[in-house]
Amino acid sequence: MFKKFAWLIAMAVSLSLSQVAFAADAAKDECQADKDCKDGKVCVLALTPHVCKAPQAAGAACKRDAVCISKKCDIPAGKDVGACK
Repeated sequence: MFKKFAWLIAMAVSLSLSQVAFAADAAKDECQADKDCKDGKVCVLALTPHVCKAPQAAGAACKRDAVCISKKCDIPAGKDVGACK
């Protein structure tokens, strides 16, 4: 009986440690601003964790001008999200 509990505890601990390691890797790659990205990519702050992506084409959902190729995000009045022009 004790061996079963010890095995379950060992599995729980190893699973917890793997989750912590994954979170640390994700946080390391997270951008905070466009200057953190390379190769003309922009920091997409709407995603968690924030990631660097290439600018979006016309019609793609956007929240700010910088994420669009055209540098123009058309957000209708009263809305949080718009579309790239």
